[in-house]
Amino acid sequence: MNSLNFFFSVYTKESLPSYYKSLLNRYTQELVFTNSKEEKFQLPATSFVVEDIPSYFTVKKDVLPKEIGCFSIKQYPGFLINFENVKSLPDYLNERFGKTSRYKLRREQKKLEQCFDIRYQMYFGAIEKPEYDFLMDEFYRLLELRSLEKGIKDNINLATQDFYRAHVYQMILDKKASFYVIYNGKMPIDICLNFHMKDVIFQYIRTYDIDYSKFNTGYTDLMKQIEWCISNKIKLITFSKGDFYWKRRWCNTVYDYQYEIFFLKKSLIGRLKATSYYLLKALKQYVREKGLIEKYHNYQSKRKNSQELNSELPKIKHTNIPFHTEIKNIESINFKSSKFDFLRRNIYDFLYESDEKESEINVYSILDQSDSYLVIGKNSKTVLSNTAFSSSF
Repeated sequence: MNSLNFFFSVYTKESLPSYYKSLLNRYTQELVFTNSKEEKFQLPATSFVVEDIPSYFTVKKDVLPKEIGCFSIKQYPGFLINFENVKSLPDYLNERFGKTSRYKLRREQKKLEQCFDIRYQMYFGAIEKPEYDFLMDEFYRLLELRSLEKGIKDNINLATQDFYRAHVYQMILDKKASFYVIYNGKMPIDICLNFHMKDVIFQYIRTYDIDYSKFNTGYTDLMKQIEWCISNKIKLITFSKGDFYWKRRWCNTVYDYQYEIFFLKKSLIGRLKATSYYLLKALKQYVREKGLIEKYHNYQSKRKNSQELNSELPKIKHTNIPFHTEIKNIESINFKSSKFDFLRRNIYDFLYESDEKESEINVYSILDQSDSYLVIGKNSKTVLSNTAFSSSF
């Protein structure tokens, strides 16, 4: 069935079928979009679906032509942060999290900043074209690596990258999109692509360098963006589709997405397609509301994690050794070279556990130990090896 994605059309093209006249921020009643099309609403086929209409917008609609029918149906939930009465990040964290959780969030950010040369940057309204091109390349490189790690095949976000590469640059200049980036030195390690519609932000895609997984950069990114939203008087920040535990923890508002299914009343095929599509979505929503989809996803997630755990029984083992221990027959290596991509995540895990700084460590190949490496910080040492490091140390 032919379809149009409401979100994609509004945020990236500022275009909707003429049936939709305007959008209001449901929580502030501010006008955020007016449809300039004046022509009569016509279907491109005998049946047509408009997907993902978020209820955080109050949608003003035209009167449907008599020959067109419409079914509306609620689909999956969405999540947002409503910044009304939110004065600061600490206030919001106090509202959403307990003392222990707040401590862990602060600790993760502190560790990240302690171990690396961290810089935060929001690109909104201005960005140099070479920097934009570099960020886009890194964004999709990291997204591809993350997709491979998660076992996602045919990631739609990778398949549609040509559109975003071509359009996001001007959208950033026009303040209709933004990149929020966490840098380690000159290298982006966490990149979030947002779309903006006046005082509403849609956090579309976030990806990160999986070598830094231990540091949970996504939570630091989110805290920093919340601070930015508060400082810049943003009213809502919403998140991409999917019901995840972290969204329920972080967001203070749950909303619904709607589908609207249009059909030509005089067309038997159009009616049948629209009705069958509606019934299919109604069944899916019933199953979702009974919690069966969530249980299935939880089962699949646990099964996948178990398989990954079994299939990735440590290829590289960490053996912490006393700092005074000397190991001879070693050769210095540049662990940032692509030759050692396989090793870098383990080195950063060592930094996390030992509170060492990347700028203060040295890494060596142990020449008489097969596939073994020595990492030396200011106060700690570890050996990374493909086999157990057997020694009397």
